[in-house]
Amino acid sequence: MQRMTSSILARPSEWLLLVALLAAYPLSAFLDAGWGRENGILENAQVMVLGAGFVAAMLAFQRTRPGKTALLALWAAPIWLILAGRELSWGRVLLPAPGMESSHNLAATGMLWLQPFVKPSVVLLVLALLFYAWRHRVDRIVCAAFARRTPWLCFAVALGGALGSTCAEGHMGCSLDLGAGRSGVFEELAELLAYISLVMIQDSVLRVAPARTAVEASSVSSI
Repeated sequence: MQRMTSSILARPSEWLLLVALLAAYPLSAFLDAGWGRENGILENAQVMVLGAGFVAAMLAFQRTRPGKTALLALWAAPIWLILAGRELSWGRVLLPAPGMESSHNLAATGMLWLQPFVKPSVVLLVLALLFYAWRHRVDRIVCAAFARRTPWLCFAVALGGALGSTCAEGHMGCSLDLGAGRSGVFEELAELLAYISLVMIQDSVLRVAPARTAVEASSVSSI
């Protein structure tokens, strides 16, 4: 009974994340509308969080290899890069705004020339990740970790943040009654909290994931 209770109890940081999500809507009415702009404060914070997720995955890989947890960490690392690339519009946010003078003309480096290859490359990477997950049975590692502890509140915040961001963009017939600028702030806030929750889910999984799955452990013990 004690093991089951510990697996469902949320940590204080997870409760704090839920409170932050609930406060995001009223807070967006007071923050400067510039925070929700492209390449603004909140979007840059998102990229930093996604970068932290990538670094955490690679550190976990170095720490746990050659075990099964290392395989999971190596699988997760490219996902953070895909999400970060999406938030950076695959490099377009680094280009100077139209009409602005810049001593470093990034348009001349060929970044925009690479744009047509971005989506096919991402599709190929996702397919490779799916094959990797099937080949190394990543699902078993994740299920074994969730059997020890499932971060339910983090999942709830990730889902709530995704829904909030979708509503802020005007999809699914949602109306937030915040105005265009304030809706952008709420959208970026919701996405930021969703990304933080995903980093916390990764941390929870990589901390409690067993070195071997139940199937492998039984096969080893029978030798």
